[in-house]
Amino acid sequence: METKEYFEKVMQDYNQHRSGRSLRKYCKEEGVDYDWLIEYKKNYPPRKAEAAPTAPGFISLSLEEKTVPSVWQVAQLVLSSPTGDMVEIKSNNLLVAAELLRKMS
Repeated sequence: METKEYFEKVMQDYNQHRSGRSLRKYCKEEGVDYDWLIEYKKNYPPRKAEAAPTAPGFISLSLEEKTVPSVWQVAQLVLSSPTGDMVEIKSNNLLVAAELLRKMS
């Protein structure tokens, strides 16, 4: 039986049939090597090989500069009619949006 399976079986049997016994006493009565069991339990589940720590390095950063427009612009304009219809206007030209609003009034 594989070591891992044997360990799991011994621990399962111990948990099911301990009857108030300590693990040491259970191992002595059932003929299980207590020292081996404890040593294996310390390393269970098997740990993957730890990667060697890498030296701290620089993390490259990039900056995104937002350009501020030098003129007034219409970013979003939402108009609602009395019947509940909605119109959204997006324009870079404030004069066009103003003219459209003048014609709608």
